[in-house]
Amino acid sequence: MIRISRLFTGTATATMIAVPAAAEISANDVWNGFTTYYNAIGLTVDATETRTGNRLTISNLKLSAQFPFELGSFILTTTGLDLIENADGTVDIIAPESLPLAVAITLPEDVFVTTTVDYRLTGYQARVAGDPDEFTITYRLARADVELGGLSITGPKAKDLDFVGTFTLAARDISGETEYTIGDLLVITQDSQMGALAMNGSFTGKDARQGDMQTTMSSTMSDVQSSTRISVPATGIDLMNLPAQLRDGMSIQYASKMRQQTSSQRITVNGNIVSDQSTNIGKSSSTVGLSKDGAWMKIQADDYAIDYTMPELPFPFRMVASEIIGNFSGPFLKSDDDQGFVYMFDIRDLRIADDLWNRFDPDAVLPRDAGRFLLDLSGKVRLFEDLLDFDAMRDAIENGTKVAELTGLTLNGMDISAAGAQLTGTGTFTFDNSDVTTFQGLPAPSGTASLQISGLNALMDNLIKMGLLENDAAFGMRMGLGLFTVAGDGDDTLVSDIEVKPDGQVLANGKRIK
Repeated sequence: MIRISRLFTGTATATMIAVPAAAEISANDVWNGFTTYYNAIGLTVDATETRTGNRLTISNLKLSAQFPFELGSFILTTTGLDLIENADGTVDIIAPESLPLAVAITLPEDVFVTTTVDYRLTGYQARVAGDPDEFTITYRLARADVELGGLSITGPKAKDLDFVGTFTLAARDISGETEYTIGDLLVITQDSQMGALAMNGSFTGKDARQGDMQTTMSSTMSDVQSSTRISVPATGIDLMNLPAQLRDGMSIQYASKMRQQTSSQRITVNGNIVSDQSTNIGKSSSTVGLSKDGAWMKIQADDYAIDYTMPELPFPFRMVASEIIGNFSGPFLKSDDDQGFVYMFDIRDLRIADDLWNRFDPDAVLPRDAGRFLLDLSGKVRLFEDLLDFDAMRDAIENGTKVAELTGLTLNGMDISAAGAQLTGTGTFTFDNSDVTTFQGLPAPSGTASLQISGLNALMDNLIKMGLLENDAAFGMRMGLGLFTVAGDGDDTLVSDIEVKPDGQVLANGKRIK
């Protein structure tokens, strides 16, 4: 969905209205900026350029590319656009109200995919201001619609698949600003807003083995804001040389936030539901990026609710959470020094529907308080190969060469709470990668961790009352916990301070257990 919405705002067909500037730019300069961008992301541009006075007409536009690793090719053809030079040194972009696109994709083993797309623009206005090496496009349009036309999949491997599909996308109240800076690196910075976005799709296939399959989907988003910054070599992205290009400044970052999002998807086979899912999300935001410092993703979603049905489940599943937060980052390039990584996932106020509770706990024996799942980890790792150097990674796999080693791990926080019980903890460990014998093939750790469990005995008592846990099994579990826990300060609370020493000793609350 993110990539599709950026189609309106992140390419050369995006539109604008700008404040007149002292600098001047020509229609040819603007078109050169667009083609530089296309070339930089791996597209070959073919078009007819016709100059009539202050108007440059781009027609018979064709964008093509070869997929990496001999995975096929791609061709997109369309009519084009007009670039009109104004007396104040700006350029207007004029796009037709209906912009038909034809797409042809060639895949391995002679599989061919063709489709048409009708791209319609309502109230489109666009203006470019600046100079040839640094210009800004300001745009707005009342509405943009995308409709997928005929879709065909042919070839020997597709002979048993009869596939048809429809897809529509409608966006309204779109505006934004895109800045091009052209040098050794092509830097594109864009900020855009969209009042609403709606997508609907239906795809049907007849498979010789499974029968008639149908997928229907829909999604709506409101008050969408996005920000993109792309810095790529003007000579083009080289997938076989990504580590060097990242070290030379290539980077990609995308951020978005929205007020509300809904989505649904249903899959049927021969008329029988295989899965049926709907999701509702309140305010949300996300950031993803890649640079020489690594890759990262941050997400946050409020008021998350999901309903899910599938034949394997004897009942519908519904889950709600007041907030979901994720923070993930890690390195991709080798270094002589340790590099940090982060893995944090937090689901707050987690609840499941009462009808689901009633399926296995009709007498409400278990507390139905909101639960939580928090796992917050960070650490250090050393990379001996660039993870994006595909040749080096292939050789390492074939030769059994070590690519990375974990040197440190910190449990910043853990909170797993459900049915009246709670497990929390923190800890810090370092790893001796020269010792893989003390812990049977794993790097030898050293450090400490503090854990606390509350409500566990009450939970086991309740499970016994429900007939889900035998007394003997509960007794064995309690005896096992006694080996490495002691009573805490609160009622029904157990604590455990674990220490792993460099010589391989493991102590629980000062008592050696290894």
